[in-house]
Amino acid sequence: MKHTLCLLLAALLACAAWADEPFRSHRYDIFKSLPPEAGSIVFVGNSITDMHTWAEAFVTSDGQPLPIVNRGNSGTYSTEQSANLESYLVHAPKKLFLMIGTNDIATSGGLDFRPEQVAAHVKSMVQRIHRRCPATKVYLYSILNNRTHNRPAERWLRTNALVKAYVEEVHESWLTYIDLYDALTHVADGGDWSYDRLHLTAAAYRVWAEKICGYLAEGEPFEVRPVYPEAAAALQQNGGLQASHGMRATYFSLLPICPDDVLLFGDAEVKAGEWNEIMGSPHVKNRGSGWGYGALSLEGVGRAIDATFAPTPGVEKASPKAVALYAGTVEVHGRQPLAEVKARYAALVEKLAAAAPSAKVYLIGVHPTNSAETNAGRIGPLNAFLDSLARSRPERLRYVDGYADMERDGVALAEYVRHPNYLYALGYNLVARRLAAALEADFPADRYPVASAETCAEHCRQATLRNRVGEAITAGHVAFDLAPATAYTPADLAAFNAQAESAYELLARPSLPEKEVEEMVEALTQCAAKVQ
Repeated sequence: MKHTLCLLLAALLACAAWADEPFRSHRYDIFKSLPPEAGSIVFVGNSITDMHTWAEAFVTSDGQPLPIVNRGNSGTYSTEQSANLESYLVHAPKKLFLMIGTNDIATSGGLDFRPEQVAAHVKSMVQRIHRRCPATKVYLYSILNNRTHNRPAERWLRTNALVKAYVEEVHESWLTYIDLYDALTHVADGGDWSYDRLHLTAAAYRVWAEKICGYLAEGEPFEVRPVYPEAAAALQQNGGLQASHGMRATYFSLLPICPDDVLLFGDAEVKAGEWNEIMGSPHVKNRGSGWGYGALSLEGVGRAIDATFAPTPGVEKASPKAVALYAGTVEVHGRQPLAEVKARYAALVEKLAAAAPSAKVYLIGVHPTNSAETNAGRIGPLNAFLDSLARSRPERLRYVDGYADMERDGVALAEYVRHPNYLYALGYNLVARRLAAALEADFPADRYPVASAETCAEHCRQATLRNRVGEAITAGHVAFDLAPATAYTPADLAAFNAQAESAYELLARPSLPEKEVEEMVEALTQCAAKVQ
């Protein structure tokens, strides 16, 4: 037992070692740079949370959007979400919705956790949220029905039962269990509900949204309704795309477009950014593809554009104020002749300009990679072409430099691009500042309050420190929760709880000193290690 618990504790304190970590770590870095504002509604989860456009999915009875921030991350585990939880709590959200466990219970490619281990992490996250933000209402979702080869049904059903029982045991008004299982059971059947029998189309998210409208309106002076029309299954369009890209396109096809909107189209580098938060405007909207580095070709981005602007009964679609395009990652890493890539990019620009006839079109240069050969031989020439294309039609097009200052000696700087070629928070911040400057130059009445590079870096630094403390608290919670009563003494548990209280006092400070964080993590780890 001691050996097993030690292994678990080590896993909890080194969860970044799990497979696909680079696929998610750049998105967690973005989260660190964007502490949700006070009063936010935070959605936490894995890809099923990540891939949806939650900030656009609802409207209040007085016609306003909700302050929803998406903290889903594709492929994530409970260890990672609990390790990053402090990034979301610094300003005390109003409500927090949590779906976790879908990847933990998978028998391959993940943690392969038992339901009891998943439940232990959920309990710790809830305890930490309530201790740090006692006025925050917490909503725990059930794991959804699915049909995948590595997720035995008995595991997620057992996990759901344990989480539901925990909520009933706590029996407090601030904690609610939301059972989505029956409402979305047909996700496992595929069809209009899902393209892979795990993730959701717009039709399925419409059911989900309808289910939680009452919880979103709870305690508010307004009602909430979904933006998607009731006949979402019949109306949704995917532009001919499949898998995650096609499911993303179904959302775009049913979302209204307003004249003040700025729509960002492109591949997974667009998808990963919470652009409305980064740019400081609810009118900035993400139309990026599904997940995976690059992930979507120029042709695929064109199909997403088709779905976005496709006429849809009951959905108002005006020409937006501006559209931005970041694409070409697949092509610059391939062997297609650059002349063909340029021709296809130019055709894509024409398609976008025609779809949004009154919009200014911003072409964002491809960021550098860790390959000097790719940067010099492919990315540099493509970006130069985009710049010249924009200069040839300044009334419609503008080039936004997404490359300069991110590269030195021919390769990408690690503070902007890492593991191996994902854009990190400072990279997104740099691109956003340049895009904001271009938009404000063309639309002088508009303001896009992007954080400075210094503020972005400090947010990331402080979030990293806070997350380390929170991660150590959860490691202790889980160790004591899963151990038999004979594995520790009441004094051991009391010592850990006292140390955790000191940790919460440290986390309550507006700024955390690195030395005190190191000392606190060591003290918490020593207390947790008393479990035999």
